[in-house]
Amino acid sequence: MFNIKNTPHISLIYASTLAVTAFALLIVLSVRTGLQIPNVPAFAGFILCGILVSVFGFPAPHVGYVSLDRVVQFASILIFGTLQAAWISGIALLIWSLLPRGDARYQDLRLSIVRALNNSGMIIIIVLMTGGIYEYFNGTVPLLQLNPHDALLIIILALFMQLTNEMLVALFAWFENYDWGKSFNLFSTIVELAAVPAAVFTAITYNRLATSIFLLYLTVLLLVILVVKNFADTRRALEVKVDELVAVNRVGRAVSSLLVLDELVDLIFRESRNLLEFDSFMLALYDETSGEIDIRLHHNRQGRQPQRRQKVGEGLMGWVITNNKPVFIKDWDKDDSNFKRIMINIGDTPQTKSLITVPVTYRNNVLGVISVQGYTPDKFSKPHVDLMVTFAGQVAVAIANARLFEELDQNRNELERRVVERTRALALQKDELHALTDSLRNTNHEKEELLLKLQQQTSELERQTEEDGLTGLYNRRFLDRRLGFEVKRAERYNRHIALAMGDIDHFKVVNDRYSHMVGDDVLRALADILRRQSRSVDIIARYGGEEFLLCFPETSLENAASVCEKIRQQVEGYDWDKIQAGLRVNISFGVAAAPPGYDVDQLIAAADERLYEAKHSGRNQVCA
Repeated sequence: MFNIKNTPHISLIYASTLAVTAFALLIVLSVRTGLQIPNVPAFAGFILCGILVSVFGFPAPHVGYVSLDRVVQFASILIFGTLQAAWISGIALLIWSLLPRGDARYQDLRLSIVRALNNSGMIIIIVLMTGGIYEYFNGTVPLLQLNPHDALLIIILALFMQLTNEMLVALFAWFENYDWGKSFNLFSTIVELAAVPAAVFTAITYNRLATSIFLLYLTVLLLVILVVKNFADTRRALEVKVDELVAVNRVGRAVSSLLVLDELVDLIFRESRNLLEFDSFMLALYDETSGEIDIRLHHNRQGRQPQRRQKVGEGLMGWVITNNKPVFIKDWDKDDSNFKRIMINIGDTPQTKSLITVPVTYRNNVLGVISVQGYTPDKFSKPHVDLMVTFAGQVAVAIANARLFEELDQNRNELERRVVERTRALALQKDELHALTDSLRNTNHEKEELLLKLQQQTSELERQTEEDGLTGLYNRRFLDRRLGFEVKRAERYNRHIALAMGDIDHFKVVNDRYSHMVGDDVLRALADILRRQSRSVDIIARYGGEEFLLCFPETSLENAASVCEKIRQQVEGYDWDKIQAGLRVNISFGVAAAPPGYDVDQLIAAADERLYEAKHSGRNQVCA
């Protein structure tokens, strides 16, 4: 079936058609109306102002670009009229889109040309429609003062202009294979709508006051734009970080939701696109039996590439699998490492200018590799490497479970096939009853062995879905199911029950100073301490990151606090130099108990509140 989004250069065709149509329409209207430009310096000045305002803009949180260029576009309509405003806006955006910028996302020549054509054509159409409607309903041009009729028109047209702009941006994002739904962003909409009052004030100031005062006003306006840009850049950085955490969390949930490997591979690619921007993506699985790398998914700008295999000793991915270490190349042309020499031509190598390749490791076994590549230098940074390492850890658990499920399914099919074959042999060989009886006995024995193996693998799968892959403790999924049962049982028999929330103090410092591998060793050592200091009836779970939750049935608040204090002392006195010289680790606990109330959420909230008190009282302590 034909898919327009997979058609090569469809976005370039669309943007070119839009720009040619817009400029042709503008030329025809200018000729038919005999357009004159009485004040050429002002006309050129507003073009320059439009470029400057766009330069001081900022990328939207997901899709598009936000600036206060709406001030120039709307003010031009109210000062010069529709046609001059369309020329000013179209020329300004065409020039701005082609200007060189430091951001790696704008160093792609094809994308710069496409954006220049799309932006200029889109804004010409929008300004012609908006200005035409304004003049059709007798809006005042030039605007010298604001009356109710003009004010109502401006409000309606501002909303119309914004809606049209967002719809066209979403259409372009769809052509470029971005998540077009994210082009509708509340913060960006508020910023651009807030520019309309400034445009009205700009028009009135220009039309009524002296040039010197207007230039002073423009200076103040540019300062305001700079302040807005700094605020928006900070806000965008926070939203990007939130998006990263959400994407990593979604892949974590895939452990319990997807067990079909091919479906999981597609999910990993989709979540990777939400996690960071790249030009090419590869997910390969390591086949230890054949010693080959199975490149399950390779996606670049030309679309999805055929699945293929290569020897593990070949290329960069083979090096990453063999050494179980990530590789980061920031600028291919400036990189002086040996990785250039070992890379083979995999289809994208001649275009690659930056890349991140990380191993997918589960319980010290390398399951595969994830590689993202950019066609421009400095596409990625060190935080992107850390993000991909974390992402690969979540992917590893999902792939391990999917492989186990795939093996179970194969064994079940093999069992069914053998049973069918033996049954058919029984019907066809009645004259060889004795031999058939022996064969059937052997078949039953094989069936029992396969059933036993199937039961063992099923038990292992159930255990993995309830167990944290790093520490071996119970995971959040098991805890949510078991905790309610324990609290209800305590309430039914009017018994004590206590919860403790533990958090490693300054764990981020451990990761930043000593690496995430040392951080993982700390989590495993701490899990061993928790197991040794707890009873067999106690429930110990990794609650998330460096947080742990302990459930003590039949235990009072004082006894639970005493146990937590012993654990705290064990952690403080543990020989952490075995893991890393100079390493010191402490833990804080918050403890809550029932009675008086037997409510799971309230108990967790109370324990979390006590933990908060412990943290803000100096850490390395127990608060109950």
